[in-house]
Amino acid sequence: MPRNPNIQPKPFALIPVPTQVPDRKPAVTHEKFTGLTGRLEISFTVASEYLFVGSGAYEFDPNAGDKRPDVWYTFYRRNGQLCVPGTSIKGAIRAIVEAISNSCVSQFRRSKEQLQSQHHQPCEFKNEKSPLCPACQLFGTTGYRGRVHFSDFFPESDVVTKIIKIGELWEPRRYDPTQRRFYERKGFQPVGDSRPQSDFRFVEAVPRNTKFRGTLTIENVSEAELGLMFYAFGWEMKNNQLAVVFVPKLGGAKPRCLGSVSITLARLRLWNVDRQGLFTRQEIVGQPMLEFSRRCLQECRERGLLHLASWNNAVQKFASKTDPPCPGGLY
Repeated sequence: MPRNPNIQPKPFALIPVPTQVPDRKPAVTHEKFTGLTGRLEISFTVASEYLFVGSGAYEFDPNAGDKRPDVWYTFYRRNGQLCVPGTSIKGAIRAIVEAISNSCVSQFRRSKEQLQSQHHQPCEFKNEKSPLCPACQLFGTTGYRGRVHFSDFFPESDVVTKIIKIGELWEPRRYDPTQRRFYERKGFQPVGDSRPQSDFRFVEAVPRNTKFRGTLTIENVSEAELGLMFYAFGWEMKNNQLAVVFVPKLGGAKPRCLGSVSITLARLRLWNVDRQGLFTRQEIVGQPMLEFSRRCLQECRERGLLHLASWNNAVQKFASKTDPPCPGGLY
């Protein structure tokens, strides 16, 4: 019996590490054009109550008193402008790609966690013949530069941030070496007034429906690999239409159910080399973009890059849930 039977369920979404060995292949090199190279213009909209991307800095109000926040964690900024770093987006999308493609587990705390599957230890790059899992092929690993790169994302319009109060954040005490841990999409639960209080902190967040815009640069990727990226965005074809079946989570305070974002694609610009060695540019937008996305998703399935059992598990566990809400206090 749990020590506190009234505690709310923890918002963990656990995706089992497959028993199958990852399909590792030699690294794709960068010295010549061998696939799709270009830039996708994409945007995301905050789908949860708030999004918080920490800067590692604090703001302090010496005149706050005991009725409102006196110290809070600030949202990341670049040159004074709100910004979501491309590295934050890359890390979040990579984690999903690893889970749905049966790739290695690239990040785990070796001092506390022992990954049970020896087949899913992080890939090692020694030369161009080194076998890499699908995620390391795309995002890179130590010694090997990846082939997908996110820019920093900036708001599309002026944003008014809000200082919100959340329960303190602590590392989980227990780890399951057979599963990857994500956080469910649940409703944010306010925790009362704005007074400073033990075991709570304040963060500067942007509200629901805030839109950010940026780019994804691709180098020598196949349509199947780009389709895997689209699946990680939470996309799937249903009735010949592009459907969003779940939304990724970015930034901090995910245990408090912040950070869900819905990703959309505006256009794709591809660079090709003709027979004379000259660059040509192709732009895909509108209905052709939908057809191109459908083809990439289909190629991903046909080439076996998508691990169907893990994908179905992710769709089920990443889906929005309303009851019970996200825990507001310590857990």
